[in-house]
Amino acid sequence: MGCMADEMTAAFEKTYNGGPAIHGTLQLPVGKPHVLVLFGPSGSGKTTILRCLAGLERPSRGRIEFAGETWFDAEAGVQAPPQARAIGYLFQDYALFPHLTVAGNIAYALHDADRGDREARVQELLRLLQLEGLEARRPAQLSGGQQQRVALARVLARRPRLLLLDEPLSALDAPTREQVRGELRGVLRGQGIPTVCVTHDWVEALALADEVAVMGGGRVLQVGSPDIVFSRPANAEVAAIVGVETVVAGRIADRKDDLVALDVGKVRLWAVEPSGQGEEFFLCIRAEDVTLEIGAQPGSSARNHLAGTVTDVRPAGPVSRVTVDCGFALTALVTRQAAQDLALQPGTPVTATVKASAVHLIPR
Repeated sequence: MGCMADEMTAAFEKTYNGGPAIHGTLQLPVGKPHVLVLFGPSGSGKTTILRCLAGLERPSRGRIEFAGETWFDAEAGVQAPPQARAIGYLFQDYALFPHLTVAGNIAYALHDADRGDREARVQELLRLLQLEGLEARRPAQLSGGQQQRVALARVLARRPRLLLLDEPLSALDAPTREQVRGELRGVLRGQGIPTVCVTHDWVEALALADEVAVMGGGRVLQVGSPDIVFSRPANAEVAAIVGVETVVAGRIADRKDDLVALDVGKVRLWAVEPSGQGEEFFLCIRAEDVTLEIGAQPGSSARNHLAGTVTDVRPAGPVSRVTVDCGFALTALVTRQAAQDLALQPGTPVTATVKASAVHLIPR
């Protein structure tokens, strides 16, 4: 594996006492703002990859290169220590020093700098992270969002070449998380530092990522833009990980123009002609791409109108997750107000509408 001066490449494996291996295969542009999100369930190996990139753990085999520098090479016996990699690592719990003030926590990262330079950099970061007026407070006197900003300021203090963020928003309550999410995206873009961010929250992944690497079972399963990964999963495993709740098997029965008709049991659905070969596919439909109406008269020009019966309605924050039996189990997301207005409950007859372009096909 060769590395150009404007990219980071990693292809390594980490094993634990004969257990399942974690495979890190990543590529990241260097020298410009780019956020790569490692997305997947707990235990999929996301944090292990982050720690290997940081030099906090030694891979079992493989190679890691950054901008032409070798950080790890199993065959050559090279393992650059964390301090030689010039990375900034934001831990999940922030790891702030409770006895130091906000300014003291930020300045700690600059302990070897000239006093004047250190104080100037601290003031610069206080302004950048909107912490002015809080510099004399200690972590226990801060809100969760303020603590997160202090931790990020400390990570940025030494002007790292690579940022590693481990579940950066998971410790925050939902309203604060939504606010800080936008702030974090702005800071990452503004600083121009390539970033690898770990999360299991798909909303966070969509908000932060330029590119998403979906992980499952210790491997990177798909890499692409957030829109492609979440709407066009590469296989059924990725579909399950990125939250596609309706995945059913079907077979092509007809073709017309650039569309294909697929039979799912006794139900027929239309989809955009797939690029892959074969006649048998998994049909993937995201819940947010399904609309529900009462009665049999569809009010939409969409190609698929499926008569069915509601079997389950479950509140999920501001929305309700509705399951409809239309010959197969189809999940839809509607606002809680819409669920009330439509009087949706088990037994309610509905028409489910899905655009042909919203039916993603995966070869079986």
